[in-house]
Amino acid sequence: MNRRTQQKQKNRFIRIVTLVLFAAIIILADIFLLVSHNREFSERENRVLAKPPVLTTSNLLSGKYMTQAESFISDQFFLRDGWITYKLNADKLLGKKESNGVYLGKEGYLIEQAKEPAEEDFERNLDAIRDFALRHAGDQNIVMTVIPNAVYVMSHLLPTGAPAIDQEAILDRISEKVGTVLHFEDLTQDLIAHRHEYIYYKSDHHWTSLGARYAFDALYPSLGITDPVDTYTQYKVTDQFSGTLASASGASDVRDEIDLFVPDSDIQYVVEYVGDSKKSATIYSSSALDTNSKYEVFLAGNHPLIKIRTTAPNKKNLLLIKDSYANAFVQFLLPYYGTIYIVDPRYYSDDLDKLVTTGEITDILFLYNVNTFVEDNSIAGALTAES
Repeated sequence: MNRRTQQKQKNRFIRIVTLVLFAAIIILADIFLLVSHNREFSERENRVLAKPPVLTTSNLLSGKYMTQAESFISDQFFLRDGWITYKLNADKLLGKKESNGVYLGKEGYLIEQAKEPAEEDFERNLDAIRDFALRHAGDQNIVMTVIPNAVYVMSHLLPTGAPAIDQEAILDRISEKVGTVLHFEDLTQDLIAHRHEYIYYKSDHHWTSLGARYAFDALYPSLGITDPVDTYTQYKVTDQFSGTLASASGASDVRDEIDLFVPDSDIQYVVEYVGDSKKSATIYSSSALDTNSKYEVFLAGNHPLIKIRTTAPNKKNLLLIKDSYANAFVQFLLPYYGTIYIVDPRYYSDDLDKLVTTGEITDILFLYNVNTFVEDNSIAGALTAES
């Protein structure tokens, strides 16, 4: 048998195997559709699960059906949560120090890997922030900070040999681009000074209330706060928090406590979840503590726009543009502003320039964490001036 004949037979075999696999995926997807109770959300992984694929001619020809089917079968797989844990245990036996983008760190810490900037979105966001600051220069005190993640601040807990991106170099790039039009504060060294304390969760990618407090202590002078509260009543509301990193890695035995820091002041306030027709007398959501998403005890999670009116005697109004790291930070801001507007650009679609005017904003704070900021593709759209 010559080489050309062998190659033809090999190609024929590959085509047959491909067709068989293709048919198997379609059959498996259809079986799941018929007999399974499909979950829409995984509380353990804290994410929306893949929806059933739609079988159409265009989806088949484009390959979209195959992609959807593979994701659907993977997400809805029987005993999926158990398999995630099984894989983690197998990886540990093989000596692996990473699972699904999560380092298995020292002292029981799970540490999210550092993210590289998505360059096009990264530069577009920085340009938009710069333009936004220039439009409001002189009228508002504009401050920005981007919080380094545990992978950098607590690098001493990384597994031996784990590569790490220099997040401070990323912060230098941000400062160079926007630092001439607003007050950019790099809090890296302030957090590193406390890296042996409980400033990041072990099971989750967020910082703790203690980490947020240290950040506030370093940031308040830039915000024009001259007489900060120096005492807080601390409440431990749970010690059974298992966060996003535990879910992603399968390390379901890692637990955290969540603490609230309530400033010792007589300030009263009301929280309005704009668009949801919902108001509350507290920024804390006790019902979140009965779910797997316990970090949502802060502000009940992420929302397009939250408005907090306080009895603070001054007339300063703050616009906070943020990701979920800021949710645990808001508790430290309450005594200092008459009104606080909290905007998450991932969900906000209205005119921010108009909000600055109608809200009589005196101060603007951008607060993100590095890993979210370098991958975010929503900031530029939210900040771009409407024509």
